[in-house]
Amino acid sequence: MKTARITSRLAREVVAVATDVDVCAAQWEEDAHVEREEIERLLDEVDRELAEEERTAAVRLDRSFLDARRAWRAVRRGERAVLRALPERWDVAESDGEAA
Repeated sequence: MKTARITSRLAREVVAVATDVDVCAAQWEEDAHVEREEIERLLDEVDRELAEEERTAAVRLDRSFLDARRAWRAVRRGERAVLRALPERWDVAESDGEAA
């Protein structure tokens, strides 16, 4: 049985470089570095999204509190307006009663 031989000098050099332990280690290290940078980028993106969601939730909470406060104030203003209008209505009712 014959073993395969690489006859091309360029092909032999490519195979030698591809199977070299130091080259493989450097390539593995470079791949790991690229992967780590990608993971760090994704983590930063997630952190930014979480911070944005937290800010949004805080604003919504503030606004809902303010909306509740505004609603309560509107009710009080309406009640005061009704109370202020009562004497005028009372006078109108009394004058209508006298004329009838």
